Amino acid sequence: MEYLDLLYNDLTAKGIVHPYWVVGLIGAALVFFFIQLHYYLGRYGRLPRFRNNRGIRQDIPSPPVSVVVVVRGNSFYFIEHTLPLLLGQQYDEFEVVLVDCSYDDEIGEILREKSLVVPNLHVTCIRQQSHHEHSIKLALTVGIKAARYEHLIFTTQDSYPVSEKWLSLMAKGFICGDVVIGYCGIEPKKGMANRWMRCSRLMTSVRYLSAATRGKTFRGTEHNIGYTKSLYFDSRGFNHLNMNIGVDDLFIQKIVRADNVSVVMNPNATVRQIQYGGLGWWYGVNKYFGHAFRYYPAKARRAVRNELSSRFLFFATTAAAAALLPVRWIAVPLLPALLRLLIVELKMRRIGRRLGEKKFGGTYILYDFWAPLGGFLMTLSRRIRPNKAIWR
Repeated sequence: MEYLDLLYNDLTAKGIVHPYWVVGLIGAALVFFFIQLHYYLGRYGRLPRFRNNRGIRQDIPSPPVSVVVVVRGNSFYFIEHTLPLLLGQQYDEFEVVLVDCSYDDEIGEILREKSLVVPNLHVTCIRQQSHHEHSIKLALTVGIKAARYEHLIFTTQDSYPVSEKWLSLMAKGFICGDVVIGYCGIEPKKGMANRWMRCSRLMTSVRYLSAATRGKTFRGTEHNIGYTKSLYFDSRGFNHLNMNIGVDDLFIQKIVRADNVSVVMNPNATVRQIQYGGLGWWYGVNKYFGHAFRYYPAKARRAVRNELSSRFLFFATTAAAAALLPVRWIAVPLLPALLRLLIVELKMRRIGRRLGEKKFGGTYILYDFWAPLGGFLMTLSRRIRPNKAIWR
């Protein structure tokens, strides 16, 4: 009580009319501080210790796998650079199924010629219809039906595996479940924009990976995900057919249970998405795919919003208290802020190592401050100017 009386007198001497308002700000900041600890020490903090292979017998073989990729648009880079990485995976029994939706005769001919000389490459084609572009869901359905094996791994033409062990690690996930969720980061490049994108992708992935490890899966990533044929057909295929999005979140929510999901986190199981542009490109990508968020389960939406809002309110109340307090009391709100910053930085570095992310360092501190406001502005933008391209 002596400290409170001393603080009250100092605030009164500074000219604060209602000193208990400042005390209330400090109390509110501490409440939001502990909410943040719940996320970063509790929910997200478990990821560095998570091991998907605990309890798996080493003599149980991984199943044969079909890797399904939809080929669209200008695919020459994929054919020259990514396809050899897929075909060169160190795995005993697998095939690569390409669904050719490029509507380009030259690309189609190249793919057919390759399939004649590569035994485990299978190519199927969807013919173009006048004034109509086939949806990604139709293309994936064609690929699933064409696949030889029961267990399917999906990736995209604009992403590539970082290791020859990628497929073996993802396929091993099927020993624990019928749905396998992996990680996809942005390819490392020089520049602040690239580090910003990688921080954003890492934080987004941490949310759904941590939920999946707790049996509350609400999404994966189309660049690195797997499930069985039986699960797909038993659920009668993709849902939300009037949308061009949702293959890795809305459909996953339809097929997952608490006990059928396997999470694979290993630097060698990571794939990288090609960076096609700067922050404007990244903003457009996130805005487009983010339209599915409103259809997520209420608990998943609430968890994301609570973390971001508690982070924003913690920063706001801490800054307000620090501005109003006398100098000798300013450490009271700033110490929890510095402690949280240290915890977040250490946790994200540890999680990043599990996923093959390195050298984003100080950029994450800036992203940490910006993310709540950026998330709000993104949501507002989707509400005011929705992207009609998501609808068929």
